[in-house]
Amino acid sequence: MMNIEINHAIAARARAGESLTEAELAELDSTDVLSLGMLADEVRRARTGTAVTYTRVFEPGPETDAPSLAAMAARGVEIRLALTAASLDEAASRIAHVRKASGPDARLTGFSLADLSARGWAPIGQVLAALRSAGLDAIADAPVDAVTSAEVDAVAAAGLGLGALSVRGVPDQRVTLVLKARAALAGRPWVSAFAPLSREQSVSAPTTGYHDVRMVALARLGLPAVSAIQVDWQQYGPKLAQVALTFGASHLDRVSPFDDTALGSRRGSVEEVRRNIVAAGFTPASPGTSA
Repeated sequence: MMNIEINHAIAARARAGESLTEAELAELDSTDVLSLGMLADEVRRARTGTAVTYTRVFEPGPETDAPSLAAMAARGVEIRLALTAASLDEAASRIAHVRKASGPDARLTGFSLADLSARGWAPIGQVLAALRSAGLDAIADAPVDAVTSAEVDAVAAAGLGLGALSVRGVPDQRVTLVLKARAALAGRPWVSAFAPLSREQSVSAPTTGYHDVRMVALARLGLPAVSAIQVDWQQYGPKLAQVALTFGASHLDRVSPFDDTALGSRRGSVEEVRRNIVAAGFTPASPGTSA
């Protein structure tokens, strides 16, 4: 049965930034979604204010030339690599090539920690150290439902940043995922973002907007230690991303680096993002980095 009103004691603990128990999170998950969203929005505003950051990301293909990479870097756009290499040497070579073309000051990130681990090229610490030596700044994401805490620690040990903790599968058990994220955040203040919406969409059982914003709200309320709840702008689109901001999200990832102003400046990617942020009642910050 759906609760209409939120338990006042649980709401007070959430406002105070206390660590909610599994039972308290489960009770929140059974609450009317609008009431849940209002509480998450209140907590988010008290904790991080009204600023919304966003990251412009360029994902180069194998044919991307050096001038294009250099141009993106000069504009402060994050360059994020996909994992297409067949070997560690090939991955390191690709990083070194992009680093040389984009310059020493470029923000160069890439890969999911789960995918790197699954390759089995070498012990994960050795893999991460090689990628760092080649010029990588940060691992793009680490799914809490697909990696271990030791693997997350290996990222920091290699001198790499981490864009965000993330979710790989369809989050049927929202409370369980929040608790996994909390465990991954414990004792790791260098992890600053959690992306609670799945990176992989199920064709047979897609999530709904109702499910997605509930997950965002629970993440905000259940993870007082993390500063940013992140939503992927490209994957989830402007409408869901905008609503997610009112349910506790505070960072938009993978905003397009391209500005198609053929139909006017208001149709450019940054203008669209900033317009959506303002319409949701927030203040767009300067483009941020996700790690």
